[in-house]
Amino acid sequence: MALVSPGRCGRPLAGLCIGLAFVATLSNAADGGSLSLAEALKIGERTSPRLAAQVATLAAARESVSRAAELPDPKLRFGIDNLPVSGPDRFEYNTDSMTMRRIGLMQDIPNGEKRKLREARAARERDVEAANLAAQRAAVQREVALAWFELFYARQSRAQLADLATELQLQIDTLSAAIAAGRQTTGDALALRGAGEAAQDRVIEQDRAIERARFALAAWLPQDASRPLADPPETGRFEHARTALLADLNEHPDQRVYAEREALARTDLALATNSTKPDWSVELSYGQRAPAFDNMISLMVSVDLPWQTGKRQDRDIAAKRLLAEQAQAQAEEARRIHEAEIRGIYADWQTAGVRIGRFEKLLLPLARERVAAALAAYRGGRGELATVLEARRAETETRLGFVQAQLERARAWAKLNFLLPKEAQP
Repeated sequence: MALVSPGRCGRPLAGLCIGLAFVATLSNAADGGSLSLAEALKIGERTSPRLAAQVATLAAARESVSRAAELPDPKLRFGIDNLPVSGPDRFEYNTDSMTMRRIGLMQDIPNGEKRKLREARAARERDVEAANLAAQRAAVQREVALAWFELFYARQSRAQLADLATELQLQIDTLSAAIAAGRQTTGDALALRGAGEAAQDRVIEQDRAIERARFALAAWLPQDASRPLADPPETGRFEHARTALLADLNEHPDQRVYAEREALARTDLALATNSTKPDWSVELSYGQRAPAFDNMISLMVSVDLPWQTGKRQDRDIAAKRLLAEQAQAQAEEARRIHEAEIRGIYADWQTAGVRIGRFEKLLLPLARERVAAALAAYRGGRGELATVLEARRAETETRLGFVQAQLERARAWAKLNFLLPKEAQP
């Protein structure tokens, strides 16, 4: 809205505008068009080193599951038994009937329950890493969405400031003619120039905010952060039922990690309890005494003898039991904190929605009416330019407040909408 009748834009300025628009068009085409939030999420997930590392960790854990229940590798044993070291036959391996060269195999055989528990533990470790992957995927989606919204609304704020700066600059360009015609005083001119410079300074400061937001998005999308952004999604509703935010709290990836860690601790406790049960091993060997004596075979069985368990195994069991209780307590604390965070973010989302409604229905219309009234009074000779400038500044601040409320709702929406990985949402 013009304060006074603006002068026409000169041809050099018009040519510059057309040139910039042409360059922007070519740049947009070269960059592949506008970047939507959905595309940003896909790119961020595909190029995330964090997710790549977690995928490798999960793959390693899966490889360990089938191996965990297998028997240990057998051992090859060979040597000489009963070799004389004194007397006329010392160091002779074929003169005494007790001396033999022996070779054999020995196999350790943990008890069956322990092997099953080892397999169960490896499976629990795999489940922990799978839960970590889901949690990391949801976190990456949240971070990408937040960075995308920050950049989008930083540019929206700049647009509001740039509109004010452009309007004031147009008025400044007509100062000489307006003063000569007696429509404006020198004091008005100074006030107008001061307002214009202040508006331009805010545009420069907002450019810095845009660059910082773009750098933050580039951390997730190195090749696409400079692309123009598409319109944001509707942040006034979620892609999953609102009741699921708390009703399915234990299914949220962050909580699943704690649940799986608790289950892993319980399996460690079961393994420690199993240590009171003996393992055994078997050895089969062949003894060569030829040519002077007959060859022999030997079969030996060894069995562990857990004793003084109060000093050994019971201590291990007590330690693992305490660690399981620790994991349970940590899971409960995380659940409470997570629930409080969700309720707080949901309150932020609701409040931002109320504020957006007030801006649309009350504050923005009032700001526009104030500018119109001040401008009409000024043009009619009943008001001062300072009043018009203040009304215009207040309108811009109201518009910036509207953008900030939209950003706040978008932040809360991103945090709530991506509590679950996107592909896992109903």
